[in-house]
Amino acid sequence: MLVVRGPNAEAAQRLMDRHARSFAPAARFMPRHERDDIARLYAICRTADDLADEAPPEIGRRRLDAIRADLYNDSTRDRIAFEAQSLFSDAPHGLDAFGRLLDGLRRDLDPLCLKDDAELDGYADAVAGTVGEMICALFDIPTAHRPEAIALGRAMQFTNIARDVREDAVRGRRYLPATRCPATPDAIAGREPAAVEAAAVATRALLDRADGFYRDGRAGLIALPLRLRLAVAVAARLYQGIGSVIRRQHANPHAPRAVVPLGQKIRLALTGIADALFARWHSRAR
Repeated sequence: MLVVRGPNAEAAQRLMDRHARSFAPAARFMPRHERDDIARLYAICRTADDLADEAPPEIGRRRLDAIRADLYNDSTRDRIAFEAQSLFSDAPHGLDAFGRLLDGLRRDLDPLCLKDDAELDGYADAVAGTVGEMICALFDIPTAHRPEAIALGRAMQFTNIARDVREDAVRGRRYLPATRCPATPDAIAGREPAAVEAAAVATRALLDRADGFYRDGRAGLIALPLRLRLAVAVAARLYQGIGSVIRRQHANPHAPRAVVPLGQKIRLALTGIADALFARWHSRAR
């Protein structure tokens, strides 16, 4: 299924270019109409994420609940619910995945400290694995390959968490599981030495787990159309590269925000292209 280009496509593309610094360049591999659909998907997911992260909690909660309530309302006037309905008009499982994304993001509106790896995996699947499911829905990817899409979303979310440990702690959140990092968000944000060290150890373990899920995700590249495969493969390598920068910073949550240098980005992009061209090898090597 390919979605007809909507009136919000250009605005969505600008939003993706501004904020999705790993994926937006990789999306240039795709034909314009497909890139527009991906940009529209990015825009509704980004808007929902901003409601969880940037809006006052009561406003964010009310707005996310309103979108969720109108998601299956054929006469909705909510622009996000309407855009989601338009994107997934022929793929109800994509709309279901967006609903689960909203449910996952709603958890961010309250202080959040995850208990263990299982809770972390469930959270990551809700806020990022669902994005992989939605991309599968947009491009009619066989159901058998959705686990790999979910794995890749989980890997990218783990990278996000590893990069934003301090910022999340300031917001009262600790996504690093208590079984690996028992420190409170206040202790991490306050630079207590034991808390900073516990966060660093847990972050390195998180990045190791992410690497495994990146491998699992690449096993599904073979199912994607070539241009989408190129975009996803390059974006995955660029995102995974953030983890290598975090490791070089000793996973210190108070180090400068991890940014992949240009030369490394070029090397990673070339590796991603090779991943796409030799996708069958990744599928067999899993």
